[in-house]
Amino acid sequence: MKDIYKHFNNLEIDIEEFEEIEVSAFDKAKVKKELLKNIHVGKQSKRKNLVTVASLAFVLMASTLFSLSFTANAEEIPLLGSIFKYFNSNGLAEDYTEIASPINGIADSNGIKVEVNDAIYDGEKLIVTYTIDTNKYMGETLHIKGIPLIDNGGDGTHEVSRIAHNKYIGKAITFGKETFSSIDVDWKLDYILSDLTTDRQRITGDWQFSFHLDKANVLVQNIQQHDEQNSISINIENITFTPTSFLINYEQAVTNEILNDWDMANVDIVVTDNLGHQYESNYGYGASNDDFHMSWSKTFQALHPDASRLIITPKATLADYDGVSDYGKYRLLNSKAAMKTIEMEQIIVEIEK
Repeated sequence: MKDIYKHFNNLEIDIEEFEEIEVSAFDKAKVKKELLKNIHVGKQSKRKNLVTVASLAFVLMASTLFSLSFTANAEEIPLLGSIFKYFNSNGLAEDYTEIASPINGIADSNGIKVEVNDAIYDGEKLIVTYTIDTNKYMGETLHIKGIPLIDNGGDGTHEVSRIAHNKYIGKAITFGKETFSSIDVDWKLDYILSDLTTDRQRITGDWQFSFHLDKANVLVQNIQQHDEQNSISINIENITFTPTSFLINYEQAVTNEILNDWDMANVDIVVTDNLGHQYESNYGYGASNDDFHMSWSKTFQALHPDASRLIITPKATLADYDGVSDYGKYRLLNSKAAMKTIEMEQIIVEIEK
């Protein structure tokens, strides 16, 4: 789950107006990763011939994009900030880059060097970024067994991508069962597995790290408030507050009845506080695994220090597409096709401080 392209689906776009720009090798790799991740085949339904803006853009740019070389020297990649940026899915990359702790631990074993770059603990989860240098090409991704442990516990995941011929970057996320003011982290990589290995041969070595972290100046507040109207529902899951922004994670769900009547259904949110301030979103991302559910992350400007309550107003947009191309349907610029907006009930959140 993870990017802004899905958020573009309800925008009105003239597909003739694409402009090429120069980007760095690192950004080329990130674009390739995100486009490939967001293209999927939907279920057989009224929407089966539709394409997302992400996939349409992918087709239009393919001849240019994939003629590029996605190799980059390590010196070209400012690792501390860029690993957060590369794996960013919620708009907090800049905040987390600023308050993450550099670790700079290195373990070299069996022809593979693993370096822990930085880490952050926000009270809910531990995020560790790392790089892996191998002595040979090992495919587009690596599978890592062994997660960083929070005081000898926790469950987590890895995400790894190749950025150069023999160089990979990764992000490990571990979720703790309790909230601590500081933690001791132990991480032992049990084995590394190449996605090219057909016999599932595991590469083992001596890759172990230990370090201490204080809880960052981040508050994760669990919300779980629900609203439902006109066969559309929204659930506000949690809010992450940082010194310079706050992030709202929420899920939308629609019924088959909605999808039979409309080509598209999206739920956006308008956020104000008890002092009358309205907050502008500087990053939005949505992703879904089926036609009926969608997960959203929206990052907003910093919370006013005197605010004690957030008022979240969900607004559902239902729309039809009226443009047709070889790749499917889309909504025309200045479209005259049907569109309907439904303002749902407000959700009130008392801010924990």
